[in-house]
Amino acid sequence: MNLRILHSITSVLLSLALLTSLSGCLKTTQTPQASSPGAQGQDSVTANAIPPEDNRVFSPADVSWLSSPDGKGFYLPGWNILEYYDPETQTRMPLCSQSGCSHSGESCEAWLGNQIQGFVAYQDKWYVLTVEEGTHAVLWQIDPQTHQRTKLCDIAPKNDPESYYFSSGHVAHGYAYLYLRHQLTWNDQMIEEPSLIRVNLADGTVEPLVEDVSVTFLGAGEERVLLAVETFAAPPLSEEEYLKQHPDGNYYIYLQMQLSEHGSGGVELREYTSDMSSYQALTKGNVWVSTSASLCQYGDYTLYAVDNALYVYDLSTGESRKVTEETVLRNFWIIDGQIIYLVRNESFFARYTHVQGGPIHTLENEGFQKGVVFSSDGENKDYVYGLYGGKLGDQKGLLTKEDYFAERYENLIPIS
Repeated sequence: MNLRILHSITSVLLSLALLTSLSGCLKTTQTPQASSPGAQGQDSVTANAIPPEDNRVFSPADVSWLSSPDGKGFYLPGWNILEYYDPETQTRMPLCSQSGCSHSGESCEAWLGNQIQGFVAYQDKWYVLTVEEGTHAVLWQIDPQTHQRTKLCDIAPKNDPESYYFSSGHVAHGYAYLYLRHQLTWNDQMIEEPSLIRVNLADGTVEPLVEDVSVTFLGAGEERVLLAVETFAAPPLSEEEYLKQHPDGNYYIYLQMQLSEHGSGGVELREYTSDMSSYQALTKGNVWVSTSASLCQYGDYTLYAVDNALYVYDLSTGESRKVTEETVLRNFWIIDGQIIYLVRNESFFARYTHVQGGPIHTLENEGFQKGVVFSSDGENKDYVYGLYGGKLGDQKGLLTKEDYFAERYENLIPIS
């Protein structure tokens, strides 16, 4: 298996699979459809805007800085409660207004739950991934105004010993797309069968989408879903065919053996219809995604690379535009509607350009040649949160977006 292809598929979003009952390819092209700069999307992406809600990632507990819905502050999901950071006063506090509250149970207004796997704020609600009873994968919806908690879905084991958990996911256009892991013992060996499911946030309806081999969710629009799916060098049996020949076998183990023995056929970028009934293949080969996966979607814009060419795809129109092609493309993400990408040619460069096209700018990066001086990890309307590691010493903190793009690191607001 090509490790470059699946770099963040396996390390960030975890391995997932193509559901063998999905219908076949309608159309295959070797290069994505191109569109002219500035032609993507109907709405202009403006500077210093509240980050879009759609295609936000479920962020893990205790490490995430997420924009509050009004864009003025940051949400900080913890292991049990939700905290709020105010950049103007530089204060951090539980998001609870009750006097004398211990912030240690469901009576707390900031309570998220136990064993938090992920959190996202979306359409005036909080959504939380948890593990219940050590074996159930649960998606909760919390109304921050009434503090009502609704269990939207509960994936429970049918046999002992086995368990489920959600490793991550995204919210987009009324749905949660969740990476589900099924832990079980097979022939005295612990294995994790991966799958991708979709949950309707209005009624909790669960749809299984893909299973058993590597896939990365790249985003969903109103009419399409974009996935990067690993293919097989030698076509495997369908699950039905395999189980007919091996009634006591494990289909996931069989597919892993097929990959080990025959190798991967490459990663295929697939644009599915919204009901997932059919797809067209946009390109196939060394398709890869950024290690900064939580910052690679910006509303209906999403980034991916093919070899050393970087593309931005508009989920609202289905158009894909080449941003750049380099000798060695290292990484990429979006901040404030700007695509930032790292290049290793004869030397190292950090550059950025608008998601809708336009001039390309090069960051001075304090002359640092091994990575970016300020590694961004979150944004709200006016600030970028990240880790600075330049001439002023290592420190976490906030920069206004103006200071961030002007590289005025001396104005960093440090956070301990």
